[in-house]
Amino acid sequence: MGTANVCAQEARATNTPSKTYSRTPLAEGPTVVGTFEGRFPCAEIYRDWKMPVRPECVKLKWGLTLFQDPATHQPTTYRLNRNTREGTWAIVRGTKTDPNAVVYQLDSDKPEVSIYLLKGDDNVLFVLDQERNFRVGNDYLSYTLNRVVN
Repeated sequence: MGTANVCAQEARATNTPSKTYSRTPLAEGPTVVGTFEGRFPCAEIYRDWKMPVRPECVKLKWGLTLFQDPATHQPTTYRLNRNTREGTWAIVRGTKTDPNAVVYQLDSDKPEVSIYLLKGDDNVLFVLDQERNFRVGNDYLSYTLNRVVN
């Protein structure tokens, strides 16, 4: 038998997640932070937003666009699923395990119905629970939003 050339995976710039591509036009320009998409169970999100959970709702598909002030780059508004839901968002800090983590708070003016998204990197957002803990998905659905590009 020959000797296999085996080595461990290294952390390096080429180990970055790929972006998802969209067939539909996306918002662009200096007011857009980014557009992200993902699929996850709907019951927990409806409960967070204090909405009735419909029994037929198994999963949600999100298309989330975050907007900013073009001069200051401060968060302004978000749009979910092409006008299904709109509101304000803010950047807050901290999770239970990382006090310096960057967290996006959707509906920042209504903390009792906010959604929290942990910024994994520029291309990935993780949907957190109301205490800013990770949500656990399954082999079918996760709580991850990936950046979408045209």
